[in-house]
Amino acid sequence: MSLYIGTNYHPHDWPKERWEKDFQLMKEAGFDTVRLGHLCWDSYEPEDGVYTFEWFDQVMELCVKYKLNVILDVSMHPAPIWVHKLCPGCNVGGKNGAPQAPLRRYMDDVSDPEYQKYALRFAEKIVSRYKNHPALFAFGLCNELGAGYPSYSEASKKRFQKWLEKKYKTIKALNHAWATQRWSRKLSSFEDVAMQVNEYEIGAPEAWLDMRRFFSDGIADFITELAETVEQNAPGKAHTSNHFAEYETLGFDYLKTASGFVDYPGIGFYPGYGNRESMGFWKTGSWYMKRIAETGKPMWCIEFVTGGFGIHHAAMGMNRMYAFWCLLHRMQMMLGWTWRSMLNGEEQYLTGMLNHDGRPNENYREYQWIASDFRKLEKYGFPYLPQPEIAVSYSYDSELMAAYAKMQYRMPYSNNLAIAHRILEERNLDYNVVDLHQMTEQYQILIIPGEIVMDHEQENTVREFIKNGGTAIMTGYSAWVKETGQVFDTSRPGNLTDVFGIEIVGYQRTAGMEVSEKEEQKLRRNPANGRELLKVREKWIDVDYYEQIKTTDAEVLQREETHQIPAITRNRYGKGAAYYLFCETEPELLGEVLDECCREKSMQSVVTPQGVIGRKIAENQYFYVNLTGKEQKIELPENGYGVLQEKKMEDTCTLQAFDGELVIC
Repeated sequence: MSLYIGTNYHPHDWPKERWEKDFQLMKEAGFDTVRLGHLCWDSYEPEDGVYTFEWFDQVMELCVKYKLNVILDVSMHPAPIWVHKLCPGCNVGGKNGAPQAPLRRYMDDVSDPEYQKYALRFAEKIVSRYKNHPALFAFGLCNELGAGYPSYSEASKKRFQKWLEKKYKTIKALNHAWATQRWSRKLSSFEDVAMQVNEYEIGAPEAWLDMRRFFSDGIADFITELAETVEQNAPGKAHTSNHFAEYETLGFDYLKTASGFVDYPGIGFYPGYGNRESMGFWKTGSWYMKRIAETGKPMWCIEFVTGGFGIHHAAMGMNRMYAFWCLLHRMQMMLGWTWRSMLNGEEQYLTGMLNHDGRPNENYREYQWIASDFRKLEKYGFPYLPQPEIAVSYSYDSELMAAYAKMQYRMPYSNNLAIAHRILEERNLDYNVVDLHQMTEQYQILIIPGEIVMDHEQENTVREFIKNGGTAIMTGYSAWVKETGQVFDTSRPGNLTDVFGIEIVGYQRTAGMEVSEKEEQKLRRNPANGRELLKVREKWIDVDYYEQIKTTDAEVLQREETHQIPAITRNRYGKGAAYYLFCETEPELLGEVLDECCREKSMQSVVTPQGVIGRKIAENQYFYVNLTGKEQKIELPENGYGVLQEKKMEDTCTLQAFDGELVIC
């Protein structure tokens, strides 16, 4: 299969006399693909029902001339000013409900029905016009849907009330789910419901959680309808999306809805140029893997880092290293953001492949290098599409609950997935991110890292997985809360105590608690943060939170040595095994238990030195990537040939800083 490389281009920002020069430079760089059309709805439809596609026809013809595949983004976000005038509900409502002027992009309420009428009409027009164009390769489902701000407008409130009525049917059921007897908040009708944020406060957790689910469903329903519009008007044409489900102020439940709109998974890949041992880097990797989920398809990085805000270019080879990292994680396409550094707007200091004056820079030359590598590598086992035997669960509701109750869940929920990603990455193990509501593939090991919210459907997935022979590893904080947002009134982990053979009878913090002088003398603390260090298996671990476990049927595999409490337990349930770790997700402890489980399952992976990752991508084909800034030597399973270095290799493969190599053995 082919590997695709190219860039994001905004022809509406530049004189048309410049267009051909730009496409010529793209071709000289070895590019085969360009993404067009995003963020410019009013360049196609400057007024209601007035279309000016003729200028873009010229752009598409130039793409044919230079043999460039076009990913055509269906641009509906941000909405033109004229849409905001015609659709007041499109305006984001502030915390007091008042409409906010669309000063920046993404200040649209895309769940507004009137807005959607104009947006989907435009989608039909542009898709129908270009679906058979010889340059058209695939459509993009708008740019970064999910980014933006929640709307607390009156129109949004009325939709929220209807959403609740559909979910709960009766006001009695809503009152029960929201525990409105607490502090005299009983509701008499659905019309009594307010938005759960105002200028002074946010609502109770149960009500706030439902409001965030409402916002999520509004975005997910819209992107699903957009996908259906594309498929109906251009049957058989591929599509992708760089949606922003993870956007902190808004976002949506991607895993819940991905099957309804994802053709090829997509992402904007911006890992940063800092420490690749940082939580930020692991978090970027975990988001990337969540986008792939269980699709079984290669990743299309329709935006990919070039320079950065206030960064002209990174060390030569670092973008190439990231390209190789993505190839090891199922990527097929990378399109640099952006082509030419913008002269104006919010991203005018984000450096592209061309400087502001339109001349190629180091980023251009590095992408040219990557394109040359892709032509060599695509002859072999790329895109790499493994069938992972390990799954890691993710819960959008848990993400929300952790964000709401930060006093209780002091480690950000997203760190759980990031830490799981880290330990799997360090062991060169492939995995899928799964939603326990709809896990579709077969796995040997399931990691459940700090899944706070656990409903009956999730519980049943865990129960059946272990019962049928799977091995599950659950970490502390898991199954604290029911679907409603109310804490379990039974022993934890909620509804799974029999499966794991334990009961959580209490929990402790490692800092902020005064102890007696005698007790303090027994403790070892981290001087940097004052936290008590816990000792398990001769290793000191640094966590904020740990649980007191009472075993019922489980065996204690390891105790915390200072307090002599169970740290790792295992229960045989059905044909499988259920491991429980007593603290928040922590890499040392989780990694050791994972190693034990992999040995038991006879699971093996490629061996590499620290800082190098690798995979066997096909029979006799080994791909290695050096993530570090120093030379690394890898011991090969047998003598081979380096495709990129174009030389024979005996016993070892030497990689320079940020380098990669495909070795054919």
